[in-house]
Amino acid sequence: MRKAFLTLTLVICAFAAFSQEEEPQEKEKPVFFEQPKPAWKEKLRYGGNLWLGFFGAFYIDVSPMVGYELGEKGTVAGLGANIIYQGNFNQNGNFIYGPKLFVRQQVFRSIFLHAEYEMMNAYASQFYSFNPNAPITDIKKKWEGSPLLGAGFYQGRGGNRGSFISLMYNLGYPNRGFISPQGLGGNNSPIVVRFGFLL
Repeated sequence: MRKAFLTLTLVICAFAAFSQEEEPQEKEKPVFFEQPKPAWKEKLRYGGNLWLGFFGAFYIDVSPMVGYELGEKGTVAGLGANIIYQGNFNQNGNFIYGPKLFVRQQVFRSIFLHAEYEMMNAYASQFYSFNPNAPITDIKKKWEGSPLLGAGFYQGRGGNRGSFISLMYNLGYPNRGFISPQGLGGNNSPIVVRFGFLL
């Protein structure tokens, strides 16, 4: 009896000791700090142009741009698109669109040069190449491209990023290219004003 009692006591003590053992604590998860961006992501530039007008007709131009900084001298090259809606409030509107390639070079502090080639899909009457005297029964949409060259300046962000304003000249004028409603001094002007940002 004594042996059985002693054995039972040992079993109870062993069980109590086993049940009081601390459960293993979860390992602390390592803390990760924000990883630096890869070098190629640091050189990407995003932005575009925006223009909104209500004078005589509703006009909105949204032109996104994505560029890549080449080298250390502020050269950015990339792709973009022009998406324009134009029309009167009481009539159906007209969508104009097309891709563009661009190169931008910082020349002095916040001043830059900008060159681009744009292709536009619009009605034939919206291009400089349109001949109003030609007998046309139905004006259809067509594609036409032209180079633009200009200069502008950034506001903020160290001179090579931020919001900007630029003046562009359509080098196709007066023979080809899209007649931009953003023309300076009238709709037929080859000088185009651009407002936008590039970050």
